[in-house]
Amino acid sequence: MKILIAVDGSPHTQKAIDYLAKHRHMFVDANELVVVHVCIGVPGHIARHLSKGTIAEYYQEETAKVIEPVRAQLARHDIANYRIDERHGHAAEEIIKSAGECGAELIVMGTHGHGLIARAIMGSVATKVVAETDISVLLVQ
Repeated sequence: MKILIAVDGSPHTQKAIDYLAKHRHMFVDANELVVVHVCIGVPGHIARHLSKGTIAEYYQEETAKVIEPVRAQLARHDIANYRIDERHGHAAEEIIKSAGECGAELIVMGTHGHGLIARAIMGSVATKVVAETDISVLLVQ
């Protein structure tokens, strides 16, 4: 089974990875893991004033801030059966695209655990992913 793990560098990401490691017989062993990170896209009105190299460097630096600690955490849990999918754009949309492209059967995400009113006002990546995909989603709080 392919399992997509969405990471954003927050403590909620760490909890999700810890949960997978704790239950590695269900989620890690004999499964293929895809770790996806979505860097916020550079808006067009700004991008047109920057070189492609500058934008690529920005994405690389911002992604490394998230991915390197994730790699270290996975290594601490002795998890090596994963690949990284680096993207930029709208988080929920890109997570869903990544899951579809890799054939994921499960999406795992850490969640901030905001209440109903906060989600209604602010929205949430996890809420949008759950609402817009037909792939099963495991939210770790």
